Amino acid sequence: MIDLAEWNLTVPVPLPVAQVTTAELNSSNFRSPYLYRGEGGSLVFWVPVTGTPQAFDDYPATELRETRPDGSAYSWKYREADALLQAEAAVQQVPSRPEVILSQIEDQTSAPLKPAEAVLQLVYRVDSAMADKGQQELGKLIARLRESPDDDPKDVILLERLPLASRFSYDIKLARSGVLTVRAHGAGSRTGDLGLQLDSAWSSHHLYFKAGARLRDAEGPASEGGKVQFYRLISMHQPNNR
Repeated sequence: MIDLAEWNLTVPVPLPVAQVTTAELNSSNFRSPYLYRGEGGSLVFWVPVTGTPQAFDDYPATELRETRPDGSAYSWKYREADALLQAEAAVQQVPSRPEVILSQIEDQTSAPLKPAEAVLQLVYRVDSAMADKGQQELGKLIARLRESPDDDPKDVILLERLPLASRFSYDIKLARSGVLTVRAHGAGSRTGDLGLQLDSAWSSHHLYFKAGARLRDAEGPASEGGKVQFYRLISMHQPNNR
């Protein structure tokens, strides 16, 4: 059973109920078509392309965000602790623009009235040309990252030929030294892990983990969207200063 005691949830519906608090999320009364329990205590995230876009963004998401045990928003500077996110997941559905963002290290220090930007996004993207030809839908697991706060994102492929609906695992670690590592294992071919020294300019930024399903598509019928099933999801900080 995935523990949600230190997460809150954003769902793609209009304000003021777009965010589900930590207490509400962990209540026995919580029910949502956007996040529900699957087999073995797994978590299924669903986000339709017709969902309400995120604040200051054009696209919808169903995402967990780190909190403290009391439910208040939690963020950290990387020099304060080693930060680790471990997960096992399967992308069950993608929209017409066939990519889903599974996990992020997001930057709380972004300018006001602008969307939060990410140090890292972990993206699953299907080869749409293969799907159009009726072939097995195979995807890539991509690390989309910014080495410096001023950089544009660049993509690094971690896994290729990863079938839609197949399970894979990944670890994301940002060490106190500023070294970012991502390791992924799955049924597809493996092109290598990522290891990168971030620019020290990131050291003053307040960061946090997110996980779930975020789209880059907002057109189509309500049945179109992204669905991700998480079988394991753990965030850790050492030392733990939540």
